[in-house]
Amino acid sequence: MFQGIERRHVLGPNETLVAIMAAAAEKAMIDAGVAASDVDLLLGCASLSQYIVPSDLGALHARLGLPQRCIPLPLANDFSNFTQSLVIADALLRAGRMRTILVVAGGDWTRAVDYDQGASISAGDGAGAAVLCGPSTGVRWTILDQQALVRSDLYGAMFVSGDVVHAGGQPQDQEYSGPYFHMTDAGAQDFRSFGADTAPVPAQMLLNRQGICGRDVTLIGHQASTVLLGAWAKVIEPAAALSTIENFGNMTVASIAVTLAALEAEIETPYVLLLALGLDMHAHAVLLRRASGH
Repeated sequence: MFQGIERRHVLGPNETLVAIMAAAAEKAMIDAGVAASDVDLLLGCASLSQYIVPSDLGALHARLGLPQRCIPLPLANDFSNFTQSLVIADALLRAGRMRTILVVAGGDWTRAVDYDQGASISAGDGAGAAVLCGPSTGVRWTILDQQALVRSDLYGAMFVSGDVVHAGGQPQDQEYSGPYFHMTDAGAQDFRSFGADTAPVPAQMLLNRQGICGRDVTLIGHQASTVLLGAWAKVIEPAAALSTIENFGNMTVASIAVTLAALEAEIETPYVLLLALGLDMHAHAVLLRRASGH
């Protein structure tokens, strides 16, 4: 089921998720020619954060030295946090509410899987970032359109939580295991049926609405398994389908961001189609268009 992984990157005992998220954010800001003082909003996800609340985006805000007016806004819709952040950031920029938005997605799921379960084999740690801003000569991609498909009737088939190991009378008296990924029998079935068959539907709807053929796009999808990536490519028929799963594994919330950043130089098409999944279950497709001159 989880196929295509040859190696993965894992945070060491003294390494933190915030550290690699900060590294990705700093590289993105340098690439965009943006200083920390320019950022109006920090948007994205740290999965899993040190605390249930607040999110590690707060710690990232401090580490980057972002201004006090810049609020960290975490999204908790794993795994489509990056694609959803792009759409929200784009809307805020178009409305004139913000001028510069930093999107960062990072995951340390190697610390949140049961290594007696098959799903653990794919987990890898990673972080990716992007800077979105208003009209600028440095803009390389613009968000053209998006489409979601949600099957909330499948909610609960896959989730992250701790297990109660001792039930006390009061919440503070209960003892839990650490949070980790649970895949139920229904979740395993949904991974195959929803993941392979349903997830490409919103992507195809999006292309049809825009009058774009598969050969006009480069596909970057959630990097859970080459089984899913192959199924999506068969339906969408893109000019190219880029993947980092072989070398990086499944970086969960960071997979699409890292793949886009790592392989951007290989994109030859005028459009990029991002296809993300969510545990609840949902699929989210975002269409990027290459800016003129790039």
